[in-house]
Amino acid sequence: MKTNVGAFDGWFRTLLFILSACAGIIIGGSMWLLVIPTSVLFLTAVLRWCPLYDIMDINTSKTY
Repeated sequence: MKTNVGAFDGWFRTLLFILSACAGIIIGGSMWLLVIPTSVLFLTAVLRWCPLYDIMDINTSKTY
């Protein structure tokens, strides 16, 4: 599978996931609704492939 998520993009997505998970734990309640979309960001960071980037022909990775 080709990659289209670069290192900085992946780390940024992971950081957003961690921050939203921490906020969800601290605040509780409806904040968990934010954790679900950011978990998709985390999954795309781990896989290093984003389907939306693929559709829009965006590539932040240096490997093709």
